[in-house]
Amino acid sequence: MKPATRIHYAQRMEPVLRWLASHPHCDPDLYQLADLACMSPYHFHRIYRAMLGETVNASVQRIRMHQAAVALAGSQEAVHEVASRAGYESSAAFNRAFAATFGLPPGRYRETRSRPFAPEESGMYPITLETFPGVTLATLPHRGSYQEIGPVFTRLFMLAASRDLAQPDACGFGVYFDDPEQVPPAQQRSLAGLSVDPDAHLGEDLERFDIPEGRYAILSYTGPYNEMGKAYSWMFSEWLPGSGLIPANFPMFEQYVNDPRSTPPAQLQTRIYLPLG
Repeated sequence: MKPATRIHYAQRMEPVLRWLASHPHCDPDLYQLADLACMSPYHFHRIYRAMLGETVNASVQRIRMHQAAVALAGSQEAVHEVASRAGYESSAAFNRAFAATFGLPPGRYRETRSRPFAPEESGMYPITLETFPGVTLATLPHRGSYQEIGPVFTRLFMLAASRDLAQPDACGFGVYFDDPEQVPPAQQRSLAGLSVDPDAHLGEDLERFDIPEGRYAILSYTGPYNEMGKAYSWMFSEWLPGSGLIPANFPMFEQYVNDPRSTPPAQLQTRIYLPLG
């Protein structure tokens, strides 16, 4: 596609992505989505797949499965209710789909993930001390639960691709300004970011955010995004007090090494950065 055409299609997809993010439990109607995009329903889905790299159903399924995992690990909601909200009328079908995604059926997943955090049982996460060279990000802001930032990244990557901002070695970054244990989910502030050239012209909507060069403690985490809370808890309750180091006055941020669209949640790799004074 020509750059102008990509930008045009990205603008058309914006209301579609916003609708999918705000209605994750509704079955998408391609005619309704095509209408939101002001496109012919005969061609809408092909353009969506070309722009987003996946089908509408795949986008919805990723969002629903992530939210199902969050509900199973963090609430006592009945499994059949979680299954229904994820779009499954049959608990058996949900069990199979969930197990295929997370490697465990819903009941066992809840049993292993919902136990209270115990530092002595969590094992050690690898941490290195490194000088980070700094990076310029193109970002979209998110206000709300950190667990709901995924669709913002989808919009960000689409906009960046339409403007040729995404370089072959570009990485996704999430910047998190608040402690989720202290700040209510609706008030949590974060940024979905993508590394870009420092002199890149971002255009409308996207905002520039610079992460400075400096010394950082970097925790390497492998697993679903919704389970990173235990890694953070271990880092602050066990590793940091014993390290003798002091955090700097800059927020935590995460670097996402692989693509959640094509990587099973258990294999997702994340680098968690703690700035040091």
